[in-house]
Amino acid sequence: MEKEARLQAIYDTISKSEVPVSGSALSKKFNVSRQVIVQDIALLKARNVHIYATHKGYVCSHQRVRRVFSCFHLNDRMEEEMNAIVDCGGCIENVFVKHDVYGKLEAKMNISSRKQVKEFIDSISQNQAKPLTDLTSGYHCHTVSAQSKEDLDSIEESLRKLHILQEA
Repeated sequence: MEKEARLQAIYDTISKSEVPVSGSALSKKFNVSRQVIVQDIALLKARNVHIYATHKGYVCSHQRVRRVFSCFHLNDRMEEEMNAIVDCGGCIENVFVKHDVYGKLEAKMNISSRKQVKEFIDSISQNQAKPLTDLTSGYHCHTVSAQSKEDLDSIEESLRKLHILQEA
């Protein structure tokens, strides 16, 4: 398969998938090494194709509206916050904190369902990992995407009602 055809096929595979597609799955499908897949993904990104790597594989972000929400809560409300976002049709693209020494620290998430929220929360617990927000005592931001501005407005209102949203 020619490189351009493979690039298009990789994009098609990722964009049509409802779940993240692993680099291993792509390398098997196209009979190339994972290194070639990584290089191909980099080429697609350089062409402004919105493909993101998550801990479960590659995902494609289609044309959606985005908003950054400044939030505060302790760890015991993390699941509640995330469910409020996905229940209103949002995809939690990332979490980031602004650290006094290190500056902006960001982790990609791409979580858009209660199932993915539960898997994330379970992963934190099982690995005895500390959330990024521990660095800033619960203060953090999420970039959230949704199908419409109205969905983002609903998310904002839900976070406000939960007293999680930090208003400017």
